[in-house]
Amino acid sequence: MAGAADAGVCGVCFNHCKYESKGSGFSMVAWEEFKNAGVVPCNERAHFNNVTGEKVTFVSNQRAYTVKCYKGRIKSAMYGRGWRKFYEDNNLGKGQMVVFHLDEPSPTASILWFQVGNGSEDEQPMEEGDPIEDSDSGNEDGEASSDDGEGIVRTRGLLLNETEDAQLQGLLPLSDGFIGFAFVHRVTRTDIRLGMMKIPKKVAAATPFEEQGVVGISVDGRRFKKISYKTTDDGRIVFGSKKWKNFAASRGLKVNTAVLIGFKSSERDDVHVLVILKKLG
Repeated sequence: MAGAADAGVCGVCFNHCKYESKGSGFSMVAWEEFKNAGVVPCNERAHFNNVTGEKVTFVSNQRAYTVKCYKGRIKSAMYGRGWRKFYEDNNLGKGQMVVFHLDEPSPTASILWFQVGNGSEDEQPMEEGDPIEDSDSGNEDGEASSDDGEGIVRTRGLLLNETEDAQLQGLLPLSDGFIGFAFVHRVTRTDIRLGMMKIPKKVAAATPFEEQGVVGISVDGRRFKKISYKTTDDGRIVFGSKKWKNFAASRGLKVNTAVLIGFKSSERDDVHVLVILKKLG
């Protein structure tokens, strides 16, 4: 994340949040994960939480978009079908900034071009999962590469057999209830024997995880189990070792099992995110 630090981009919200909130509007920098969720700048989070409900409707380029709002203690965000339509309709991507005025009688969003520093590539925020940035070919600790054509993230170097790939294609795209990136992973010895199951930074950044908390985790959306999690210094999510090992054993997750992992927002106060695994093959 060195590039982001050099450019003054926050590692939590992926925005320039080192300014005093005026309460009249805020800006978001568009990066790769912006398609799945727009994370509110840290210094604007409290104001955003106060002026929005479960959803908010804003107008951009004469079109109205209704998006879902996630409000957390560490991170708040806008996401959902309306958000993805806003992203696609306006061809958002790197080098763009969106300015929101959500506390007005008619909330609006304006799109601007911007340049960070001198515009050099090494000043742009880079994700750990970006292939060019990661020279480690191992996949034991959850490193990942993106597959933007499918809207998913795969463990780096992952190869699926014909049966696994056919089942994956049958599950995609995930329903609108899912948020952020789906994650395709092959369970490793580290995951099972040491209980060190990690969610890559690229996936975590597009999903409303707090710095630490509790997930409800399930195979196929049945029999959810609560497991604690925390965010590591490098931005990945790590599940509590003991409960994850118990969950994996009770659900028949073994080394080399390929899984598709999706995420949903939780309506429960004691659970931040729902994590749903589907076995492949």
